[in-house]
Amino acid sequence: MDVHSLTKALHPIFRIVGVKPAATAAEIDGLRAAAAVPLPPDYLAVVTEMTEVELLVNGKKYLRIWGPKRCIEMNAAYQVQKHIPRSLAIGDDEGGMALVLMEGRTGNGLYMVDFSVLDASDATLLASTIGDLLFKGVGWQSV
Repeated sequence: MDVHSLTKALHPIFRIVGVKPAATAAEIDGLRAAAAVPLPPDYLAVVTEMTEVELLVNGKKYLRIWGPKRCIEMNAAYQVQKHIPRSLAIGDDEGGMALVLMEGRTGNGLYMVDFSVLDASDATLLASTIGDLLFKGVGWQSV
């Protein structure tokens, strides 16, 4: 993904309504050190372009992709890895659901799981990758 490709390649169901500046190399290194899973290239591509990406989905719902600092804070605050080992929450729907990279019942991918439950068996697969979700629109119905 090249610079500014997120805004150019975003699936039409999504509209960016808010962003913050790109993550620094130090912030990304900090997340790499704290993460229980490898950081996917498509997540890194997003946060090196912009962070705290707030998306309006079909004009009805919101989805937010956090930057590295917020990932570290939220994973610690909700003890995500204690409840779902080998996972990393990378965003939310602004309505109580976490967007989590993990291995679930249907394999590795991007899942939605309730912050109040944080149980892999209750997680719903959105897409295999962030790229599939954001650029192909896969899984948006579950957002």
